[in-house]
Amino acid sequence: MQKTSVSSATHVLILAALARGATSFSSTNLLPPRQMRANSKFSQLLLMRTTTAISASRSTSNSHPPPPTATTNNNDVCIRILCLHGKGGNGKQFVDTSLLPLRSLVETRVANLEMECNVSFQWDELTAPYELSPPGDGNDGGYSWWTMPSGVRSYNAEEYEGFENSAAMVMEKVFPPEQSTLNKTDIILGHSQGAILTSALLSIHDKLWKSSNSTPKGYILNGAAWPNPYRKSLSSLSTQQQCPETADDSLSVLPRMLFIMGGKDNINPTESAMQVHDAFQAANFDVSIVNHAAGHSVPVARDEDSVRALEEVVDWIVDIAKEKATSC
Repeated sequence: MQKTSVSSATHVLILAALARGATSFSSTNLLPPRQMRANSKFSQLLLMRTTTAISASRSTSNSHPPPPTATTNNNDVCIRILCLHGKGGNGKQFVDTSLLPLRSLVETRVANLEMECNVSFQWDELTAPYELSPPGDGNDGGYSWWTMPSGVRSYNAEEYEGFENSAAMVMEKVFPPEQSTLNKTDIILGHSQGAILTSALLSIHDKLWKSSNSTPKGYILNGAAWPNPYRKSLSSLSTQQQCPETADDSLSVLPRMLFIMGGKDNINPTESAMQVHDAFQAANFDVSIVNHAAGHSVPVARDEDSVRALEEVVDWIVDIAKEKATSC
């Protein structure tokens, strides 16, 4: 979802549509995909949660911290998700609006799970460095992670001008100078150009996939496309893993990857996303796909198919949360 101007009235329309689409959920617990039933009380609950989420997210911070808990102890686990927007968007709009249904559903699902740890989520954001449209009139502006000549697309470009600056921003966020378990990124979620950026970074920075305490556990790519300037490094990932410098025990567990593909995506066709998927699958990454019938945006639970797709994405995220919670 690439729109950058979202008024208060539009927020209300989004919430109303979300509430209508959420009537396939259960009011007491979220049922597995394809086993959901209508319940208007849950719709009202979800509407209340999303309204609260919008109010809480209106700040100058570039992260969305988890809600405070009654107590804080060593059994608290925070899942940090770094969100990378698409071309023409910005970090705040992407997390506040585009990911609002996903965020609400993840947090509701986890609240209904019985685990030894108190699990919460923090949705971090970055805004790309290259301005396409200035902020104003209630919007935060539109930005891109690199620039290209007119008419050139990311999947056929020979160069991403300014890519190095964006790469440095993301790598510093994922691997800060003073890294600890408190600021570790667990998942990177990229949309459109943000997904292309993520796949390109994975192809050139092995510290993003070599197993260590600081390596993210998973990557979500929504509406991805082939990162053409990095085609050689992406196509040779399996070869990189066999090099003496990288072939060690750190390759025993490669990160998970989830590709979200819309059947009506006319921005980045699914054929291009499948190229990326196949490259990581050939390199033995643990790859999965969630297909849905809509277009380029993240599923927003407005109909039965997008509800099902959103549930499957939540399943994937919650699995990673459960794994981290076992270390309590």
